Amino acid sequence: MAKNVGDVILRDRMEFDLDASGDRTTVYGRIDLSSYISVTQKKGLAIKEIFFQVREQTSTTLDNTGVWDWMVADEVADAGGHTAALKVYATTRAYENAADVGIASPDVICLREWISQTSPGVNGGDNVGTSYAYTDRYYGPMDLHPEGYTVVSDLLIGVAADRWLANAESTLEIDVLIIAEEVKVTQERMNDMLSQAQDL
Repeated sequence: MAKNVGDVILRDRMEFDLDASGDRTTVYGRIDLSSYISVTQKKGLAIKEIFFQVREQTSTTLDNTGVWDWMVADEVADAGGHTAALKVYATTRAYENAADVGIASPDVICLREWISQTSPGVNGGDNVGTSYAYTDRYYGPMDLHPEGYTVVSDLLIGVAADRWLANAESTLEIDVLIIAEEVKVTQERMNDMLSQAQDL
């Protein structure tokens, strides 16, 4: 989406660690929007677009570029195949578990999932070939909230991972870019949003 006059562009960078199994239980980074929102002044921020870029700053394979290699399969020796997943999402509600977060979950503004699969071919117990499948699913603000999504609180970026062994015991970074517009919020709408926040 092209930047319009009056649009605000926000950038942030956060880190998350994976354990020895390539797992990451749900964790959040917070994006401070206090410069653009105010309950007393009825100021909100209408989110238009959110972009995520996962980066591998300490890569030994792609150390010149820091590009995240999301091909888990070549790093894994599971004879029966291997499936790994990484989920990143923007929300105003802190869900305890990313497994509860989907496109129908309240207050989820956008969601992105990376899935990497290895399916070895087996003949008499021996691997004779391996197939790979990669999926990158993104549901943006325009997909989930075509009518627009206005926030009057800070934004949370949630992250979780399962079996991402290619980056086990390492730190990945997520760059976040947000395009938004400052808007006035009616008192009725402000009351609704504040009431929802108290129900969390």
